[in-house]
Amino acid sequence: MIIHRLAKDVVIYGGSDFATKILTFFAFPIIAATLSPKGFGALELLLTIIGLLGMVVNCGLNNAVQRFYWDKGTLSTQQPNIVTSGLVAQMIFGVMAVIIGALLISVIYPKLQPQEWPFTWIALLAALFVMAMSQWSQYMLDVTRLHFAPWRFFSIALVSRFATVASGLVAIVFFGLGIDGFLVAQALVFCLVLPMAMWLIRKDIKLTWLDMSRFKELVSFGYPFIFVGLAYWLFGSTDRWMLASMTSVEEVGIYSVAFRFASIVLFFSIAFGQAWSPIAIKIQTDYPEKYRSIFGKILLLLFFVMLAVGGAVSLFSGEIISFVMPAEFIASALPLSILSFGIVLQATQQVTAIGISIEKKTHFFAYIAWATAGVNFVLNWLLIPDFGATGAACATLISYLILTICYT
Repeated sequence: MIIHRLAKDVVIYGGSDFATKILTFFAFPIIAATLSPKGFGALELLLTIIGLLGMVVNCGLNNAVQRFYWDKGTLSTQQPNIVTSGLVAQMIFGVMAVIIGALLISVIYPKLQPQEWPFTWIALLAALFVMAMSQWSQYMLDVTRLHFAPWRFFSIALVSRFATVASGLVAIVFFGLGIDGFLVAQALVFCLVLPMAMWLIRKDIKLTWLDMSRFKELVSFGYPFIFVGLAYWLFGSTDRWMLASMTSVEEVGIYSVAFRFASIVLFFSIAFGQAWSPIAIKIQTDYPEKYRSIFGKILLLLFFVMLAVGGAVSLFSGEIISFVMPAEFIASALPLSILSFGIVLQATQQVTAIGISIEKKTHFFAYIAWATAGVNFVLNWLLIPDFGATGAACATLISYLILTICYT
């Protein structure tokens, strides 16, 4: 029964993610072609910055709510209190970030020689609103997963992501509004999507005073994920910077192509994670005597499926690269083979890390993530000079192995 539900949810969540990725794949080349290289680069820079800021504003509250919602000590009457407290915390942090950011923009922007940038202060302010509202939207989406309502997740995710990409595309391509229009259009879409998302989780919204004890519990559990996210961001970008400085930009291109194709394997990992995270704690609550053996069986099943997918991509890496890319990118085949198995190991962390969440010792996530980021730096430093992109791929594979062993 558990395996059947998990498999069904993986297909639905995976379908939502796949549809979104297809839309983004076709939309962004059009946006990049419409904007100048400078404009597209500036847009990517803004999106990267608000992504990092969103990581801080999120404060790991999505993870915290998933941990406590189905906890054996949580009564059904307390679940709305958990969801509401987390949502209020998200909104407080988001509003604070927008206010502080707006004040900084008013002070700093006039000193940045605005005429040299392909956007105005409007884009910066809109980016802050997009950052905050996207976090609130994702929080509500994750709550629908706690209700084991994957079709609700699918519908709101597809509508919101399709509408945000489509509105940005229309603003840039048809109205020529540039980066300002792109971000303002997305902010307006989120204003329309948020009430719909709120309606879907209405049974868990409790209009009472904020429970400070629950607020502190959620923030205390979640804040280490800020440092985990920063470590993963560093972990995911170090190899490219080191390749550029220690070899050549061409090696960065070879490695980046391999990493993009390795996302085929990552797609299955993400789909499993979206289905698994809400059900994991409920398994421990519903089966207190045998949840460990259930976790073990799911880990073995996950490893087997991911090994089959990763092995297939690895086996046909040369054919995949040569079929899609020009001949000069064939050197990406070997790094792709190695990265595929790295992502297989990365997928297992979704089960091996569950013990830390159960014991509410999330600070271990931060310690392990930063230690592995350090190991990854050393491995890249040792392997890149002699093996280039292949060495970077090996460093990633070994780092993911260390991570999942430490979590276990």
